[in-house]
Amino acid sequence: MTEINGIGNGKISLNTESLANRVQRRSPEFSERIKAAVLDVNSKQHVGDDSIEAVIKGEMGIHEGMLALGKANTSLKLLAQVRNKAMTAYNEIMRMQV
Repeated sequence: MTEINGIGNGKISLNTESLANRVQRRSPEFSERIKAAVLDVNSKQHVGDDSIEAVIKGEMGIHEGMLALGKANTSLKLLAQVRNKAMTAYNEIMRMQV
């Protein structure tokens, strides 16, 4: 068996990595996730708009068009709720006394 290094010196730390390195290796960051969510909602809105035109032209059934609009609507509502929660958390942090 091999010897376990670090036990004999009395200085054992579970936090061997600096805070900057831990923050840097997190993937993806919150801002990147928000950006991806906004882009996803935007693309679903465009699909919904295109489906309206396709239904009017008769190229798509009304059921498929309504499904695309429902997805766009739901994703927009979800993004709005995430934004509201983030703003509430930000306001609470700003009210904290240091």
